[in-house]
Amino acid sequence: MNTFEICEALYALPGGVVEARRRPIIKPIATILIGIVLLVINFVAIDSSMEVLSMLLLVLGVGLMIYGIIVAVMRCGSEENVPYHTPSKSYMRYSERFYDRSQLGKLQSAIESGDKSAIDSIPTSNISAIILACYRSANGSIVAYGLYHYVDMEYCLIGDVTIKEMS
Repeated sequence: MNTFEICEALYALPGGVVEARRRPIIKPIATILIGIVLLVINFVAIDSSMEVLSMLLLVLGVGLMIYGIIVAVMRCGSEENVPYHTPSKSYMRYSERFYDRSQLGKLQSAIESGDKSAIDSIPTSNISAIILACYRSANGSIVAYGLYHYVDMEYCLIGDVTIKEMS
């Protein structure tokens, strides 16, 4: 789902509280290095009579290396930016929930009031008639909500993006 509207509203907050940043490449590189270490351990320290352990280290090492390479290539080749909350020095967390169309009024009033417990109390659904997309800072000081519904082969924003600053 395209959450471009929510991200743009967050980036427009005064004072540069939220900025667009690319995800770091450090984690994929660390994953590649862990895979290499497992392969080195397999070839240097494991006796040939321990076939099961050797095969486990081989599969884990190669799997971690391949995963790390794929993620690193995707992060280097992509120009995707994600919201970064400057005061908490962390990336904002994205979540989404699915609701039945009959819950739209309750959702809108709960989002407008900024009451997280009211949003949590609304029963969710397995069908994505209404989707609540949310970006939340790590410390919970800023929350951005967007309600989407499915129209003409795409998800469209219902109303405006709601940004709540918690104290």
